[in-house]
Amino acid sequence: MSKAGNKPTDIKKLIAKIMNIIVLLCSIAIFMILSIEILEGYISYPPKIFSTIQLIICLIFLIDFFYLLFLSENKKRYIFTHFLFFLVSIPYLNIIEWMHIDVSSFFRIILRSILLIRAGYGLVIMIAWFTKSKITNLLYSYLIILLGMSYFGSLAFYMIEKDLNPGIKNFGDSLWWACMDVTTVGCAIEPTTSEGRILAVILAVLGMSMFPILTAYITNMFQYGFNNPNGPSSGNQNTSSGETQGSTNSAKD
Repeated sequence: MSKAGNKPTDIKKLIAKIMNIIVLLCSIAIFMILSIEILEGYISYPPKIFSTIQLIICLIFLIDFFYLLFLSENKKRYIFTHFLFFLVSIPYLNIIEWMHIDVSSFFRIILRSILLIRAGYGLVIMIAWFTKSKITNLLYSYLIILLGMSYFGSLAFYMIEKDLNPGIKNFGDSLWWACMDVTTVGCAIEPTTSEGRILAVILAVLGMSMFPILTAYITNMFQYGFNNPNGPSSGNQNTSSGETQGSTNSAKD
């Protein structure tokens, strides 16, 4: 009887995990669209297919939000803690196009890229399925998010500076600048616009934020041994059993 009673719950958890994977795949599609728009010069007049894809992705994100809301035991708390994900799932670009409102290329990029906020959350959940401690989960999640932000920053920097900055001759120069900036090494290429300087500060802050996380992870390795960097075995078991909940755990908040 207990196994039969748990079956609907297991199905709901499985659906939540599948939705999270779909959200991540949609986020990869957003990255591809941004890359094509900027590198191929479609940013001012993007093809209609991009708007259609964005609308579908936004609808998927909204379905994911409301499905997790349906699973949540405390719906008011879920709405309070996850309302940002609802806001970023609204198809702002499609609404702007339907209302025939002209916006700048930079603002268009911002509206398209805010969907990646939801992707970051989904990434943390997915990594938790394969890691056994919070510090390991945090390290891997931050590393991947940092790489994604560096790539996005290089795209935005290329779009903003390519016609104004003599140091930016191609996208490779912009990517090199982003990598040097996020590692706080510095680069001979200096931003010439206000938007470029803001990007430089954001990437540098993200890069510096990596050091405390890396320090905590290395300390954990020395404390519990290099063969068991995740912590004590009892803690591993408790954490592992809790993290298998995946997306459903977040819905219970």
